Amino acid sequence: MNRDPGLRADMDVLTRSPDATKPESSYEKVVVLPRMGDDDPANHAWADARFAADILAEHALFFALLMPEELAAKERAEALRFKDSFSELYQRIDADGPPQRSDLRSFVATVTEPIKPFIEYKARLGEAQSTGKLRSLVWPLFFDHTRHEAERWERRLKGLGTGESEFERAEVVRFWTNIMDEHARFVAHLLDPDEFELVEKAFSTATVFRRLRDDSVGGTVGALAAEPGTVIDSLAQNPEVDAVMSAVQTILDFKTQAVRDIEAGRIKSIIEPRLADHVRREALKFLNELKRAV
Repeated sequence: MNRDPGLRADMDVLTRSPDATKPESSYEKVVVLPRMGDDDPANHAWADARFAADILAEHALFFALLMPEELAAKERAEALRFKDSFSELYQRIDADGPPQRSDLRSFVATVTEPIKPFIEYKARLGEAQSTGKLRSLVWPLFFDHTRHEAERWERRLKGLGTGESEFERAEVVRFWTNIMDEHARFVAHLLDPDEFELVEKAFSTATVFRRLRDDSVGGTVGALAAEPGTVIDSLAQNPEVDAVMSAVQTILDFKTQAVRDIEAGRIKSIIEPRLADHVRREALKFLNELKRAV
């Protein structure tokens, strides 16, 4: 973790390396979040809106990259308009800083309103891809995955608009374990087919997070029974924390090393480095929310 007074002196600025003073590559984006113990809904609304706008802009970019003109020119153009819209929103949020408490509701509305048509776009194209009406290179599950994220950001921001900044552990675990499960399966299908060990590790990781969605002793036992090597290694690395926390830290470490290896060409895949850093930042957000959850 790095605190850069020139960026946000009152917030944590999280980088790939805890002691880094700047991004280590052109692909890395830092994550700016309220400090632990800061429950101010205005700070959380700003940080989550900033994070969400950037993530949603990247969703649109990834759609465009997977929509060749010959297959989906209209849908690709729509995706690029969403990318530009959310990129501009991100820039405004980043420049303006946290809103005043009295402006919280109006601030939230400026973010949630643009999210609604993007949710509709993802649902519409997901259905079209599933039924064969659309022949892009976007998996139906990727449309659903990104739609669920957008819906969650809309819910989260609406709650912050009412002054509620707390995270509920059950909701955090249920949402993010599903996202981590799907990330791992995406990675498995984007790796070069010769990357046998990494493909197997990705599928094993997906199984662990599906089991841990049941945030209980039963879920941990189920994960241990399904993938004993993965779970035991995870807990061995982080014996002082619970199974979910341990698994999240482990996948964050894995994604951080993976994005470095993808950038350097040490991993054979069709994973775009921006996508690799995107999923790393989402794992980081999961870990941060879990630490705050009650």
